[in-house]
Amino acid sequence: MLHQDDNILKFDIPEIIFGRGSLSKIGQCAARLGGEKVLVVTDPGIIKAGWIDECLRYLQQERLRYVVYDNVVTNPRDFQVDQGVSLYLKKDCDVIIALGGGSSIDTAKGIAILATNHGTVHEYAGCNLVHHPIPPLICVPTTAGTGADISQFAIFLDIRKKIKMCVLSRVIMPDISLIDPELLTTLSSELIAATGMDTLTHAIEAYISSLSWPMTDPHAIHSIKLVAEHLVTATKTKDLTALEGMAIASLEAGMAFSNAILGAVHALSHPLGGLYDLHHGLVNSVLLPAVLDQNLSHARPKFAYIAQAMGLELRGMRFEEAVLHAPEKVKNLIEDLELPTRLSRLGADAGDIPIMAEMAQDDICMQTNPCSYSTQEIEAMYKEVW
Repeated sequence: MLHQDDNILKFDIPEIIFGRGSLSKIGQCAARLGGEKVLVVTDPGIIKAGWIDECLRYLQQERLRYVVYDNVVTNPRDFQVDQGVSLYLKKDCDVIIALGGGSSIDTAKGIAILATNHGTVHEYAGCNLVHHPIPPLICVPTTAGTGADISQFAIFLDIRKKIKMCVLSRVIMPDISLIDPELLTTLSSELIAATGMDTLTHAIEAYISSLSWPMTDPHAIHSIKLVAEHLVTATKTKDLTALEGMAIASLEAGMAFSNAILGAVHALSHPLGGLYDLHHGLVNSVLLPAVLDQNLSHARPKFAYIAQAMGLELRGMRFEEAVLHAPEKVKNLIEDLELPTRLSRLGADAGDIPIMAEMAQDDICMQTNPCSYSTQEIEAMYKEVW
């Protein structure tokens, strides 16, 4: 069970290097961490976009040897972690670089876990089960959404059981997060929108989490503000200033949720990713309004500030009225992004709702939601957006 001592709090983040063109520092970072042979974890889309060639060139400039593992897909599989760690050990690597979205970063974290802790990644699903330090890990996110590059979370798909496993451990937090907004320019508009909604979900859930505190709240609320200001423009125009704003939003949301954990949206989202292999950010976007409606009465004061961060003018408005505008603002944003609003449109099967409700209730993220829900209440939330 997750808990926080009333008098003892902590706030963990990696070293952060941010800025346009900062990918050029990747070789220096790897060398500074003692690297001689680097395992680069990425996916075919990043290779096609040309970013992997640029990364390898910077490694060559530091006279570093490298090997590339690129068998990564959305919702990373347990067997891909096994393949990656076999390559890491076979090639005598000593540093890991994850260049990609959340899937590449989570795969790299899984490889790092098994490189020093051994066994299978299934053994580490849960809270604080990784005991031995991992190899040096550098994360270079190519989306503005997951926050995996600075978090102590990693999510893997158990391909046999079709469930998402969540590893939560301070040990797997990267050493360095290198964030270059220019890497976002090759994303599709659809992916910018979906990952941006993942950022918004992270920020809102961290803000209302039962483990939120004065170190996490400012990052969460500022992330919400940045999403409201930049996501539509970033999606529709790929303006670099807007993409940079989203990169900061993702960073701050990651800082918040890594330390305050998440909530019911993620708990309900994980079963859908496991059963149907759906894009995580897209599922979060569909579920977020329904869960907000239910959570509203359990975190009312903060919902007014969420609405304000999303552009609502609070002066002259009654507090109770302001609170009600938060879900409305989120729904308006989803409409502006032209994202799906029904799970049925994503190909999910309504017959699985009872199974998913049980899985969601047991999810680690449900422990820090502002309130707990019965399986019947969770089923109702699924049905609301079916």
